[in-house]
Amino acid sequence: MSEDAEWCGQCFTSLREPDPPPVPAPAVAEATTSAAEAVPAAEQAAGGEPAGAFWPCPVCGTRNPIVLEACEVCGTPFAVVMRGETRREVDADAAFRRSLLFPGLGHAMLGYSLDGFARGAVFALAVVVLIFLPLSVPTTALTILATVLSAAAAIGIYAMSAVETKRLTQRRGLVIESRFLLWGAVGLMMVTVGAIALSVASETRR
Repeated sequence: MSEDAEWCGQCFTSLREPDPPPVPAPAVAEATTSAAEAVPAAEQAAGGEPAGAFWPCPVCGTRNPIVLEACEVCGTPFAVVMRGETRREVDADAAFRRSLLFPGLGHAMLGYSLDGFARGAVFALAVVVLIFLPLSVPTTALTILATVLSAAAAIGIYAMSAVETKRLTQRRGLVIESRFLLWGAVGLMMVTVGAIALSVASETRR
């Protein structure tokens, strides 16, 4: 059998070398999809802003994804956006002095009118209870408790209002949300009403 023979003369088996396996075609569709997904991510990384819908924080200016309920930088709630932007051009010292004059005035000056109203109303309620409760009903353990709670609430709201005014001028969030503050005022009212009712009932039995 010659060296250049292609077939076996006896069994007719092919003597050619087998063809190399075919090279697989590149996954064009997969590469296109990956590139399309990488473009928004690259744009977001380059711009430093979230892709899609967002809401701007009125305190620190951060653009937050619409799914967040509070700013991921300063914690300001999304509800603040619906109340109007903070007046950042207001003098910080003037706002702080107003908060010392009466709780909530500094918040109103900075554009947080609802939050300022909540703090002023709860402070006024605590002061009224603190002054008139000991004078209007007999002294009992419950009236003493209500008086102490009122004094603590008045002092705490006065100090917190000043601190929050400083925080807002520094583009930071509130210490306590207004809804929690109002729930605390409701609790104080319930304790006060209970103290008055029990005091009157104890005097009637005598």
